[in-house]
Amino acid sequence: MSFGKTFTMKKRIAKATWALVINVILWIVVPYYIGTLLAGKVGGTPLTIPIFIYEFGVLFTILDVGAAFFDGMAISVPFLSGVAVLSAVYLWLVTNGGNLSVAASGLTISLGFTVLVYVFIVPSVWAAIRAPLSYLIWRRALPQGPDQSPSPPPPAP
Repeated sequence: MSFGKTFTMKKRIAKATWALVINVILWIVVPYYIGTLLAGKVGGTPLTIPIFIYEFGVLFTILDVGAAFFDGMAISVPFLSGVAVLSAVYLWLVTNGGNLSVAASGLTISLGFTVLVYVFIVPSVWAAIRAPLSYLIWRRALPQGPDQSPSPPPPAP
């Protein structure tokens, strides 16, 4: 978060383009291939459903590209908070709330790690809260106007 910095349009477009490329790879391509590897072996995870991967991948990409493009502006705050909330929801859904079952060679193993999922979700929730708070703190630290600024020193005699 770089509030108050001004970027040229060329820099904004470059940042948004990089965000687009990285997000498509990380949130669509990689989960799709992981899902194809897990299909039939891990039950109860939405990673095996391509439409789930595409929907969340597109949402992540839109929010992150928006945050990169509007970096330094107030409008980036909802994008940053949206990415954080979406990542918490994604983690919860992918892990099925911390309950996974793996089936291989007629053997089914169930894993329960709900508390661990909560531990991994806390940073995302904090990031969703931190974005608007840091923007508000930054706005408060700005000078309020000409009548609020300290008066100049008196002239020397």
